[in-house]
Amino acid sequence: MVIAPFHTQHVLKAYSQQLAIRSRVSKDKAPSSGQRDNVTISSESKKKLLADKIAKEIVNQLTTSSEHSQTTRKILDRLSREFGQPLKISSPDGKEIIFEVLEGPDGQVARNLSGEEAGGLKRILFDITKSMVYDGLLLREDTHET
Repeated sequence: MVIAPFHTQHVLKAYSQQLAIRSRVSKDKAPSSGQRDNVTISSESKKKLLADKIAKEIVNQLTTSSEHSQTTRKILDRLSREFGQPLKISSPDGKEIIFEVLEGPDGQVARNLSGEEAGGLKRILFDITKSMVYDGLLLREDTHET
C-alpha cells in the first residue's frame, strides 16, 4: 500500500486543527486564576486543629522553660504517673526532647531515657497535652452555651 504525500499532509493538517480546537476548549473550561476552591471545615475539625496547635505550643513551653504553669505541671504529673516514676523534661537544643527519670527525695536525675522509650513517651506527652487542651476547649464551649 502506497500513501501519497498529499494524503499525509491532509492527515497532519486535520490533527493539528483538532489539537488547536481542543486546546481552546480546554482553556475555556479551565477555571480562571481568580477563582478559588471553597473548603468547609466542621467545627469539630476546627477544634481538633486548634487543640493540636495549642498542644504543640504547650509541649514547647514545657520543654524549653524552667518555670512551669499550672497546666504544664498537671501534664508532667500525669506523664510521670503513666510512666510510673517522676520525670523531668528538657530540650536544650530546642529540637530533641530529653526525658530524665528522677529518684530520691531531692529529685536527682537517675538516668536519661533514650530510643524507643523516649519516643513512646514523646507520643504519650503529646496525646496527654492534646487531650487536656481539647477537654478545656469543650468545657469552655459548654460554659458559653449555658
